[in-house]
Amino acid sequence: MTSSNSLPPVVTFTTGAPLLIELGLVDTITADGLRYLSRRRDWPFGPDKKHRYGQLGNARTMDTEVFLDYFRTGPPRGGRGRPPRQS
Repeated sequence: MTSSNSLPPVVTFTTGAPLLIELGLVDTITADGLRYLSRRRDWPFGPDKKHRYGQLGNARTMDTEVFLDYFRTGPPRGGRGRPPRQS
């Protein structure tokens, strides 16, 4: 599992999807699933948002911690979400 000090400084939709799964923030999600979620009003990245996309070649990049915080807070987003907690 990836530790917080070994996280990349930025992710793309393609690299962010497997990172979310690896960290257990969602059960399953694809890069296309993330692109779909990026249309939500509460998505933190965009030209009119607090956090802007970066650019690396043809890929849009996002600050990793901001990206992960979006999935750590609030209701589960994307894919099948977090599994329910067992009592």
